[in-house]
Amino acid sequence: MDEGRTAFGGALPANPSGGVLSGNPTGATGLPRFAEAAPQVRGMAGQHQVDGARLAVGHAMGGASQFHALWVVGTDQPPDR
Repeated sequence: MDEGRTAFGGALPANPSGGVLSGNPTGATGLPRFAEAAPQVRGMAGQHQVDGARLAVGHAMGGASQFHALWVVGTDQPPDR
């Protein structure tokens, strides 16, 4: 972080929309993270689009750590197993 790798223009941009990094809105836990990830990989994130974004990861926790969600969205179809 000190070197700027996770900054908007860095090698591994984190939180390009500038939203919260460690909190969740009541009731819609994690939805804003997904709402950021999906448009990024589709090239539709507007002013906070990360150039060349092909993969995005999101994470959310709810309640008193009663549930966790993790998702990975990307432009490439996963290989057949």
